Amino acid sequence: MTAVLAKLRSNLANWRDWEINPIVIKELRQAVRNRAVAGMLMLMLVVLFIFSLGFLISNSFDIDSDNQIGGPMFQTFVTILAGMSIFFIPLYMGVRIAAERQENNPDLMYVTTLSPARIIRGKFFCGAYMALLFFSACMPFMAFTNLLRGVDLPTVFFILFFLYLIVCAANLLAIFFACLPLSRPFKILLALYGFFQSIWIIVPAVFASTHMMRAGIGSMMGERYFWIETVTSITIAGALGGLFYVLSVALISPPSANRALPVRRYITLIWLLGGLLALAWVWKAADPEAILVWHHIMFILLTLSLVVVVSNGDRLSFRVRRDIPAAGWKRTVAFLFFNGAAGGLAWVTVLYAITYLMSAFVMTIASPRAATTFSIEDRSHFMIVFPAVLAYLFAYALTALFIHRQFLPNRPAKVAGLLAILLAGLAAVGPGIVLFFLNQLSWNSLEGMQLGNVFNVFYLHNDGRAFYHLCFAGAWLLVAAILNARWFWRQANDFKPLAIRAVPPETAPAGQ
Repeated sequence: MTAVLAKLRSNLANWRDWEINPIVIKELRQAVRNRAVAGMLMLMLVVLFIFSLGFLISNSFDIDSDNQIGGPMFQTFVTILAGMSIFFIPLYMGVRIAAERQENNPDLMYVTTLSPARIIRGKFFCGAYMALLFFSACMPFMAFTNLLRGVDLPTVFFILFFLYLIVCAANLLAIFFACLPLSRPFKILLALYGFFQSIWIIVPAVFASTHMMRAGIGSMMGERYFWIETVTSITIAGALGGLFYVLSVALISPPSANRALPVRRYITLIWLLGGLLALAWVWKAADPEAILVWHHIMFILLTLSLVVVVSNGDRLSFRVRRDIPAAGWKRTVAFLFFNGAAGGLAWVTVLYAITYLMSAFVMTIASPRAATTFSIEDRSHFMIVFPAVLAYLFAYALTALFIHRQFLPNRPAKVAGLLAILLAGLAAVGPGIVLFFLNQLSWNSLEGMQLGNVFNVFYLHNDGRAFYHLCFAGAWLLVAAILNARWFWRQANDFKPLAIRAVPPETAPAGQ
């Protein structure tokens, strides 16, 4: 009973920690005093007022006036709100965090005793509150369109909720990029790139809201499949946003902390839940398309994780070794999730293997309609191309690790990740450069056999030559694994907790 009460007190303390976050108070106070925030909010209200006035005046002078001008007016308001929110709020949040991450600015990131998780949560909540302020200011204009007909209130509220989630996701993405350990010029270039590339978020959001308005979301809310698809989409978006949150926390954590543990644990969790969700859709629809969606998403995520894992160092800090469990099976599990390139490679390998085997099983056996949905060529493409691609990816990673360990041992560990990317780039561009100097470069030559080029596998899957890529990549991977076998065994053997030194008892003075 005492343990239960202690757990409840801990949960209440954590809940209080989420409610009263000093970062939120600090950021909101500075946002209120910031002229850019107030100016952007006033500019949005002025633009909305001018457009609404223009719609009403133009419609009053029109002989064939449209009695349902609420729809076009609502589309215009959504475009203005999406543009200003997605352009301004993520940029504001990213610039502030990037400024605090500079070493010559000993601000909150370096002098506070708050945990990195509380800092990122506070930044995110501040961005969410700012977005809520913009949406609240725009809400009267949106509700006014319902009085002009052409759009119903359930559609208005659903689209605004959908757009609000997109703005929150953009805030998390901006926080993640601002936390990257880059110099100030690179962060300025990244901010400019993100500013111009945010149009690729605004345009799909506006088109999606327009499609939802024309489809009549209010009339579809009574259907079960509508809510199933909506909850599934929100769950996937929330999982992706949570990933950026965990990555941001890991980036601002001290180098001696166990950064890999929360990230790998979270990716494993979304991998497991995503697989169960995909299996549920396969069982419901009797079609293995859902398992392929899960496979492709996890393939991309694990490929990015492989580059990050290769960039991990070999030496564990005392802080990390102190948390290594002493039990054998617990230590084996911890080896997969704690810091270190060797454990990270084993973790990625396990997830890659289970993902591929589960997807292949569903495509061939589990789904009763798999034989009619996928042809024999599609299944053979999946069975050969993806193993070849995986073999190439691991061959690049292990080769980069060997080169870094043998020839560049004094360089930072992230050089190994850069070498892996460089090897993949050289394997893709190298044959083209050689053919260019031999004056034999053509489209037909680029589609020919290029062993070692992972991108060339996708060009050759239709004529059966991908099998040669599988053999070549497997042989390369075997050689790279043998070269790194001693290093891997040494890392696994050294993964032990700190030895507890026995303190000698104090000797009593003579005569006592």
